[in-house]
Amino acid sequence: MNTLREDLHALAEQAPAVDLAARAVRGARRRRATRLAVVAAAVTCLIAFGGAMLLQVRAEPRIVLTPPETKALPLPARGVGPVEQAYRTQCRLDGPCGVLPWRIVTRAGETYELGEEANGPLEVTADGRRIAYYSSSHQGIVVRDLASGKTWKAPLKQPKEDFAVEYALRLSPNGLRFIVSGWGGRRQPNKLVDVERGTVTDLKRGWWPVSVSDGSGPVVLAKPYDMTSQVWVLGHDPIIIRDHTYYYSALAPDGRTLARLGQTLDRDRRPMVQGDRSIVTFDTLRAGGETRTPISGLPEELNPARLGGWLNATEVTVLAVPESPGVIAQTVYAVDVRTGESRELYALHKVALNVVPGLVR
Repeated sequence: MNTLREDLHALAEQAPAVDLAARAVRGARRRRATRLAVVAAAVTCLIAFGGAMLLQVRAEPRIVLTPPETKALPLPARGVGPVEQAYRTQCRLDGPCGVLPWRIVTRAGETYELGEEANGPLEVTADGRRIAYYSSSHQGIVVRDLASGKTWKAPLKQPKEDFAVEYALRLSPNGLRFIVSGWGGRRQPNKLVDVERGTVTDLKRGWWPVSVSDGSGPVVLAKPYDMTSQVWVLGHDPIIIRDHTYYYSALAPDGRTLARLGQTLDRDRRPMVQGDRSIVTFDTLRAGGETRTPISGLPEELNPARLGGWLNATEVTVLAVPESPGVIAQTVYAVDVRTGESRELYALHKVALNVVPGLVR
């Protein structure tokens, strides 16, 4: 049995070189990737987080987003609208490159820059109304409501080194409950945190966080093996998935359905495991009974790479990435799991690090 981190390393090795920061990490770990027999098709590991909250998407035509070079305003104390995406600017070749600030772009097209306080990981709830970030002064995760400016501090202190390695920060729809996990470092935390109740619960190591619900709702974890995976809703027995995968959606509004990206296995092909441009839905509490639907409407040069939050009872967000980096922007779509039909929501900035609200990564 391979560890989850080894699987992640091998999967990341097959990803197109879109995220420059991720490519540097993968390069340093390439020697370990050869230990796996199964690797995945071209995908890009991008950010942003789970939860079953219904993501509200604007009905008006897509706006032209402020380019990364444009000067951003400081983030106001309150009165900020829902976030469409967050990103970190790229280093300039002719200047120094320290810790680059986070910027958030609202659905209205406004671009704001966070201060030095938010100098670690950042995630956005599926509805875009709250952000969670690592605060060096608090030494832990802080959740902030952008409209009111109210903040909540996690009852878990963590050194910054916890986020200097591979990590996951999975938010619930309201952001007040989350899982923080880390691999490759000395501590390797895997904890469920509730900032309203002030509780921290240890989770089993090796289980990757997929989805966290508000309050006392379901928590979904996954663990890939060589040829299969397990999905575990805490409080229930794990079920077996007949695919080596961790490309899941957040939990659907019905509280038990997950979607995952479909793939095929051919032992004579390299890589042996490749995406098949389909979406698979299944019951997290009962094995079997999967539904596989081909995805239609995506440009040929874009491949589905990640899933996220649900827009409604049948549509889930999908991140599509280009086969050839730089040819076309990575784009967020809505895909109907019943028909496979997709519709474009918005494109991402072409920068090293993007965060998409509600994306499971």
